[in-house]
Amino acid sequence: MDNRVIEEQIKGVSFSDGRLRQRYESCLLMIESKDWSQSFPTLIKNSYALKGFYRFINNSRVTQSTFIEGYKSGLSNYSKQQEDQESSWYLIHDTMYVEFNDRELDLGYTQGKDSNGFLLHHGLLLDQDHVPLGLLHQDMIHRDRSDFGKRGDCRKKSIDDKESSKWLAGIQTGKDFSEATGRKLVHLLDREADIAEVINLFLSNRHEGSGFIIRARHDRSTLTHSQREQEENLGLFRLFSLIKESNHHKIIQRTLRNKAGKPYEAECWLRYEAYKFRGIESAITCVFLEEVSTTKESKMTGWYLLTDLPVRSFEEAEQVVEGYTKRWVIEEFHKCYKTGCSIEKRQFDSRGPLCTVIGFLGLLAIQLLRSRYLAKMSPESSFEDVVPQLQAQELARKVAKKYLMPIDLTIAQEGTVLWWILLLGRMGGHQGFKSKGMPGWQTLWKGLSYFNTLLEGYEMQASP
Repeated sequence: MDNRVIEEQIKGVSFSDGRLRQRYESCLLMIESKDWSQSFPTLIKNSYALKGFYRFINNSRVTQSTFIEGYKSGLSNYSKQQEDQESSWYLIHDTMYVEFNDRELDLGYTQGKDSNGFLLHHGLLLDQDHVPLGLLHQDMIHRDRSDFGKRGDCRKKSIDDKESSKWLAGIQTGKDFSEATGRKLVHLLDREADIAEVINLFLSNRHEGSGFIIRARHDRSTLTHSQREQEENLGLFRLFSLIKESNHHKIIQRTLRNKAGKPYEAECWLRYEAYKFRGIESAITCVFLEEVSTTKESKMTGWYLLTDLPVRSFEEAEQVVEGYTKRWVIEEFHKCYKTGCSIEKRQFDSRGPLCTVIGFLGLLAIQLLRSRYLAKMSPESSFEDVVPQLQAQELARKVAKKYLMPIDLTIAQEGTVLWWILLLGRMGGHQGFKSKGMPGWQTLWKGLSYFNTLLEGYEMQASP
């Protein structure tokens, strides 16, 4: 897996003062190859180096946007360097809650009246193989406590004055990226983004070859306001009824997951049809996937997917479904951010430095996410690519004799990336690849935390 994309993003972060650039690079070196879920004092043992790190994060010329704009610049340069300029990349849009309920620092509310924190709205960029590349967009949303309980007032506002404008900002970032690089993007958005203004933004000034896939939330109507007055059964002209009567339908086989997350093969109805909905500037296509029958263990799958991508065959309809399944990568990124980088545990006394350090940690979360994908994409690569420290390599080979089972060594060759991931999984309590598949993020970080604890003792023993 090409790590130049990480190098380009580091290079993309620019500062007005060369000394800040040197400090940034030294900060990255200080925490390289360590467990980023730990506190900064644990990560940076040297007190002078730790003070230098905090001075860097608290510097008024270093902000969250310093890093996000830098990542964006690096991703743009990386795209231009690729030989394959025709393949479409994916931009996943989603929002996560960041909670600081135990802090005196007031950051606004998130969900409940007494909650404390903010929202992070992300645009996560994937390549044509669905491998995470980096954060193209990050918007921090602080909800004013005086607005709590006034949701009804939002209906009177334009979308530019609502929180929903986060979707417009993320989409525009993607459009700007396509214009600057010539790269086609497929935008993936969940049900919250099923908003007329959002869809119409996609339909206006489209970049050739780009498009969107949004999971439908609203049962949209094909009737105009005047037509509504002439029809008695308005439900017949709504999306959720219309698509089930589509002339384009067939049964396909797909791999789904049951309530326990275990994959199983299922028969599904696949339907597609183009419609012109009220409030939408031009016709768009709905692709509908529904499981034919379910059992007690399975969960009903029913996806209404709206898209402006060409859908002229069942093959193209299934490509839309397959494309939308990649939206879950951003859920893994959020776990990386929260669990792997512990952004909710960072101790700062004011909003500015807290937001700055979250921007700083964004690239580290991407690196964590990519390391797991490396095990999928290049399982035979040497684990030394992700564990450069010699003492860590030595310790890994020693503890593998204790934690890895014989069956693990039939799956992964010793010293490969997959071998390393299976080792961390076992150390974190995973029951094994054959029965449970790849270890999840929380299990991996339990294993990594335990490994790093052992590594500290190992390094102390080895020191004179």
